[in-house]
Amino acid sequence: MNAKTKIWANYSVKDAQRSNQFYTALGFSPYGPNNAPQLASFLFGADHFVIHFFQQGSTIDEFLAPGPISNNEIVFTLSAETEAEVNEFADKVKNAGGTIVKEVQRDEANYYGFTFTDPDGHKFNVILMDNM
Repeated sequence: MNAKTKIWANYSVKDAQRSNQFYTALGFSPYGPNNAPQLASFLFGADHFVIHFFQQGSTIDEFLAPGPISNNEIVFTLSAETEAEVNEFADKVKNAGGTIVKEVQRDEANYYGFTFTDPDGHKFNVILMDNM
């Protein structure tokens, strides 16, 4: 492996179409032609990190057991540049059907942000790191 090796994330979801609608509503760009009905793929961040959302019952079952999430696999953090951007994104999450797990606030390190889950319970943070 070298520094140019690509890395991406794979999640198991109940309904790839629902995931496609959710992440589209949040404003993320689809990745690739996305012709497979059991797959939704999106680009995240300036470096275009790819997250694939494979529907349960597809090839993902070989690697991730289907069923409800009993613990979180990983928490991805999305950076924001202003408080307004954090607030607007929280509204998008609510309107798209996500769940706010930790409301928008300043944390113990004085970062401004919130935590949400997608319809399958995958967690994300949105943080403004303006105290540096």
